[in-house]
Amino acid sequence: MNVVGESVKLVMEQDPLRPLVLGGDHSISFPVVRAVSEKLGGPVDILHLDAHPDIYHAFEGNKYSHASSFARIMEGGYARRLLQVGIRSITREGREQGKKFGVEQYEMRTFSRDRHFLENLKLGEGVKGVYISIDVDSLDPAFAPGVSHIEPGGLSFRDVLNILHNLQGDVVAADVVEFNPQRDTVDGMTAMVAAKLVRELTAKISK
Repeated sequence: MNVVGESVKLVMEQDPLRPLVLGGDHSISFPVVRAVSEKLGGPVDILHLDAHPDIYHAFEGNKYSHASSFARIMEGGYARRLLQVGIRSITREGREQGKKFGVEQYEMRTFSRDRHFLENLKLGEGVKGVYISIDVDSLDPAFAPGVSHIEPGGLSFRDVLNILHNLQGDVVAADVVEFNPQRDTVDGMTAMVAAKLVRELTAKISK
């Protein structure tokens, strides 16, 4: 984790470069967000697209697992606001942890495609910027089947684009995680989707 964090800080020293990290699983987000926050000198706001909240205190006894990264981020004070969109596999602990840390959880069963919701994703005001974390399994498997934890009923690719395009705020860093090439058996479809997400994030960060 220290190696990851130091690499992120090294990139951020080369102004105007901003880190866009490719996973790997979601455990990578904790050291990256921590490094970004420490380098900027304060917390960021996070937009987190995922089928799962990844905010459990520990998963199978591991506090630094892919399912616990956002608990560590919030505990450390590295983020002020955390918006989680696309959630459709969550336990009681996931909801309780969300309440504990004041997380804004938008489960798919209540997700609104209304333009006002998208336009009101006003993150980054009064903090050092916005961090975007995209788990590829936030997308419905019809669009991205090459993931380790398939959860039907997710976001469409257009949903994700609309969210990114309508997001306000200065995006200072991002990650794209959980693409599993071993399961990407439909003409490399998920790889193409992940590549498109990287391109969109690059454009968003460079503005």
